[in-house]
Amino acid sequence: MKNFKTFLSKYLGFSILGIAMLYAVISVVYHGATYEKSDVKSIRICHWQLEAGFRESLQVLIDDFEKEHEARTGEKVRVLQAPISERAYQQYINTGLIGDMAPDIIEKGMAKTAKDPSYVARFFRPLGDVVTKPNPFNKGTALEGIPWKDTFLDGMQSAYDENLLDYYFIPFSMFTVRIYYNKELYKKVLGRTDPPKSYLDFIEICKKIKRYQDENGKFIIPIAASKAQGSYFDSKYKYPFLRGLAQKCDMNFDASANVFESFLNYKEKKWGFYSPELLESARCLMDIASSFQDGWLAAQRDDALFMFAQNRAVMIASGSWDAQSIIDQTKAIFTVGIFDFPMPTDAPVYGKYVKGGSSEASNGGGIPWAINKKAKYPDLCIEFLQYCTTKANNERFNSRITWLPVVRGVKITDERLKAFKPKLQGYTGSFAYDISTAVSLLDKGNRWTLYSGQMTPEQNAADMQEMYDRTGDEGYYKQLDLLYRRVRNTERVVASKLALRISQNDKEQKELTSKLVKIDQALQIVAHGYYSYQYRYNIAEGKNKSSEAK
Repeated sequence: MKNFKTFLSKYLGFSILGIAMLYAVISVVYHGATYEKSDVKSIRICHWQLEAGFRESLQVLIDDFEKEHEARTGEKVRVLQAPISERAYQQYINTGLIGDMAPDIIEKGMAKTAKDPSYVARFFRPLGDVVTKPNPFNKGTALEGIPWKDTFLDGMQSAYDENLLDYYFIPFSMFTVRIYYNKELYKKVLGRTDPPKSYLDFIEICKKIKRYQDENGKFIIPIAASKAQGSYFDSKYKYPFLRGLAQKCDMNFDASANVFESFLNYKEKKWGFYSPELLESARCLMDIASSFQDGWLAAQRDDALFMFAQNRAVMIASGSWDAQSIIDQTKAIFTVGIFDFPMPTDAPVYGKYVKGGSSEASNGGGIPWAINKKAKYPDLCIEFLQYCTTKANNERFNSRITWLPVVRGVKITDERLKAFKPKLQGYTGSFAYDISTAVSLLDKGNRWTLYSGQMTPEQNAADMQEMYDRTGDEGYYKQLDLLYRRVRNTERVVASKLALRISQNDKEQKELTSKLVKIDQALQIVAHGYYSYQYRYNIAEGKNKSSEAK
């Protein structure tokens, strides 16, 4: 026994290290033997989706594709799935793409190399020539003969890069955000099972839960939250208040007010940070945040989910991507219900500004798979993505993990999924006022201080207005310069792509493409000049009025 203890104290660390190294070597050799055989075509696919069921659902499609391909062509293929955590994904993709070691199919996003248009054009294969042709795996179905992009619910509009004028990824799913609630705890505290019928009903429910906690001495909070969950409420409730301001400031009739439009209208005194829409939106979100647990600002996203799963919170806001994880973790304890965010149209004050919620009709496809330009078998990568996005396979994949399908004709039969169906009615657009980096940083910092009740809406308005007045002019010109640089850099990329495409097309196509390029350039110049002229005109007008007053 003494000798054994001596061995452990001296050699345990070395033993563990040796075992780990041996396991790593065996794994490398095994994967090399399995996926790098000379008679097997192998492709790798990586993603950051570690939610319950995702890897298993994807693996089912992978296994079936490998069998189908071998039966159809006689060739053996292997698709290796590589799940990477969110924390490491950015570094993994950046270093992989720059070092020519990245997987063949990559979930687009997270990393700069997978988002910035100049990098996307450099590292990823454009898919416009493929998505405009029918998906061969749809043969014999209702989608036969239809261009691949048109078999998706959004026509793959979300996959189209307006800067690069091409399609760069293939989606697998669609997502919305809803409020989950613990049905058993909900009934125990409130004596009812139906979700809130209105915003005032929702606020009253939160108050009753807090009273129940005080009266019974039990730690039960209305809504489990962190900054992540708080951002869901912010995105759902803020813009409905600002829709009127966006409409007032919209100069190009796109239902939104960009930073240039909001700045010019700010100079004309059409809105300000003391505008009632901004003040009341802040108060509304403060009302909701008062039902979060103490210390929610310091909590992590998983802390809030853990609190809900432990039966210590009645509600939590999250996306449909978490549905399967939440249901699996809580099914032995309680039943999960789901309802949409109630809009404050029935509130006496808030109802003056909010006439409805935001539409989800423009929600695009999620889980964006892009193909690495350096992929050894790009045609096989395309074939795999085509196989996965047939009606039958997309339905099979998403139903296993309780996600929304993205292919046309897939019927949602799961009752849990029906709560996540996108709302087609409502308002669209946005109201952006982050004209400078300083304004943006202050807004993001004050937001959480405000919602947690540590400052008033008026104090926030004073801070924001002072910063906007101080940095707005400089920020405006920097935004113009950034727009110019972005257009110039993008034109270089687009010019090279169009030159290649023109060389492959006929004379008529050359003329059409040339006209489109000239129109696009003219529009950019007009927009740049218009905003610049408007601001200089406003400055001049302001000086003239000041001189007249004197």
